[in-house]
Amino acid sequence: MKNRISFVLFLCLFAACQQTQQRVDVSVSQSFSDEWKFNPGIGDSSHFGWYRRTLVLSDSLQKAIQESGAAVVRLGKLAAADELYLNGKLVGKTGEFPDNYTGYHDEERNYLVSAGDFNLKGSNQMAILFFDGWSSGGFLEHGDLRISSALTRDRLRMSVTANDADYIFMPPNPIEIAVTIENENRWAVDGHLIVNLTTDDYQPVHSDSVPVTIPGKANYSNTFGLENPQPGFYRYTISFTENGELVWEKKFNVGYHPEKIVSPLDNKADFKSFWDHNLSELKKVAPQYRLTLVPEFSQSDYTMYLVEMKSFGDEWIRGYYGQPKREGKHPVIVEYMGYGSKPYPPHQTYDGFAYFVLSIRGQGLNEPANRFGTWITYGLDSQENYYYRGAFCDVVRAIDFVCSRPEIDAEKIAVRGGSQGGALSFVAAALDKRVKAAAPFIPFLSDYRDYFKIASWPRSDFENYVAQQKRYPEGEWNRIYDILSYFDIKNLAQWIECPLIMGIGVQDEVCPPHINFAAYNQVKSQKQWMAFPEHGHSVGNAFFENAMLLFKKELNITD
Repeated sequence: MKNRISFVLFLCLFAACQQTQQRVDVSVSQSFSDEWKFNPGIGDSSHFGWYRRTLVLSDSLQKAIQESGAAVVRLGKLAAADELYLNGKLVGKTGEFPDNYTGYHDEERNYLVSAGDFNLKGSNQMAILFFDGWSSGGFLEHGDLRISSALTRDRLRMSVTANDADYIFMPPNPIEIAVTIENENRWAVDGHLIVNLTTDDYQPVHSDSVPVTIPGKANYSNTFGLENPQPGFYRYTISFTENGELVWEKKFNVGYHPEKIVSPLDNKADFKSFWDHNLSELKKVAPQYRLTLVPEFSQSDYTMYLVEMKSFGDEWIRGYYGQPKREGKHPVIVEYMGYGSKPYPPHQTYDGFAYFVLSIRGQGLNEPANRFGTWITYGLDSQENYYYRGAFCDVVRAIDFVCSRPEIDAEKIAVRGGSQGGALSFVAAALDKRVKAAAPFIPFLSDYRDYFKIASWPRSDFENYVAQQKRYPEGEWNRIYDILSYFDIKNLAQWIECPLIMGIGVQDEVCPPHINFAAYNQVKSQKQWMAFPEHGHSVGNAFFENAMLLFKKELNITD
């Protein structure tokens, strides 16, 4: 009888502990001004930067953090990747720095920090190290800082993973994700887990809503999936609510059998003759190559030159050429730049290749004299006047240049580039058979009708253009799509004959994976792809390593 009473008493005490909430589950907050000190660069990299500041906590916040045992540091929105340091200790991180840079992360930064990491009674040194991979790093807004004592919801840690290493599922496997919620509170938490799945253009596919009770200091885990989906890319939104209020939300993309995505060719009957004529007209333009030594970039294994030359329509274009400081004939990599990228020279440590980095008309080295406005909507009155007609010819002129150099082996030309540069790599391989291997990644300028259903930009630029016209909008859009069909890389990709490797970021919202595969699936030559599951508008270092292996193999280069 005594044992039974003791056991019942234990159960009652256990239940009471599980149901006990904090005496007052309210947060104390303190806001700080945006007076961050900024220091650009680390070593020889201008893509890194530091924000630093000193802060002292109010008496009420000190007490609340001590009682709560933790605080939430709310930094606002940052872009790219960052690490948060408090008094010299790493306490929060989003994304990855090179050599495994994961690209765009532009969400709110809210980091849970233990009370023991603060100097509650004195001053605290806070620092943010960020990496700006695409000229968009650092604070996206004002850099306001708010620190709050932790609530129940702040001690709920969520993790979601796709049950496939690269988040690209292949038949006969279903799409499947795993959700884990860790309750670090001493008391139980009740809520709802909601899992929504849509297509990449936001059409509903499936939804689950599950009531969840997580005991104190315990975990909840579950899996969710979809059998036999259509080939394509899908968006997951996983939410956890408590008392009807959103506690936590995660969004991410997965793919299914992407090589079976159907994005039919939509080129016009005169598509080939249009490009044959353009290339013929390009040949009539004397390039008038001019090379100017760039001493500051010529200190290592390459002599660097600024190259100026004439292209289609007598337009001057420019690039940086790295000539190896070695005798003999050299293979060459022609690199094409991203949309609006700032000029940069090739790397300066010899790796067996010469290099040429091209700036197409109006961009990069040519931007100071840009006359093409918003490039992607310039000249949309006809395919003859559209910006990318000349820009695609610039791509071929870059091949003309390297072939003109006596130190270049014209039988050993490879091309590469990311974003717009990825699209231009497709263009080079399609329009110029002198290209023997191509490595585009996160390619742009593809499958416009579907692209504009998925991504907000560059659709917004076209919407602005259409709004300025005095014509019927639906008819105007159809006219624009007809023009874009002449410059859609999925239509050009059918002409590629060289081996190709493509890299994608599965979380890319700028050039989403759907449009990458719309072009890739039209390539009939030897090809392969690599997917990076957590990367946005970027790829991992493994892609560049595999691209170099492809180049060396196809160009018959031995180390």
